[in-house]
Amino acid sequence: MAPVCRVRPAIPADIPALMRMKYELASEEGTADCVRATDQDWLRHGFGSNARFTAAVAEWEGSIVGMATYSMRYVTGWVVPTFYLQDLFVDPRHRRRCIATALLRHVAAQALEHGSPLVELNVRENNNEARRLYRKSGFKRVNHCVTYLIAGPTLAELAGAACDLLAVLG
Repeated sequence: MAPVCRVRPAIPADIPALMRMKYELASEEGTADCVRATDQDWLRHGFGSNARFTAAVAEWEGSIVGMATYSMRYVTGWVVPTFYLQDLFVDPRHRRRCIATALLRHVAAQALEHGSPLVELNVRENNNEARRLYRKSGFKRVNHCVTYLIAGPTLAELAGAACDLLAVLG
């Protein structure tokens, strides 16, 4: 009998595997130094009545080999939440076995179950393998959107400028 991939909601006991995969994903993206979350953060924010995100794991022959993390976002013009896929990761030794597709199907099913009309994600322009997977799965590129970020000292500088402006106006 061929090995089977099983996707299920993550449980607190999965946190060490989830954190390992989060670090591996961040390392692949060159952002490992940005990951600050701890096991306790994931326990607090991923499980319980006030969870900020949800995680699913993929098992292959009883071992956790993949994960998806996602959260609901409120959009001011809609009356239902949208789903935002934050992380999708499959252990490199288990890629090309439809595990990522199984995880995407799980997230899509959760979105529909919660009445969400869509699942949104961001992918790096140079991540061709992931972009192929998303297109193959039915995701469409939104050409009129550009993501901007501000962080670190620039964020603090902008916030300080806003505080200075309020002080002058106040």
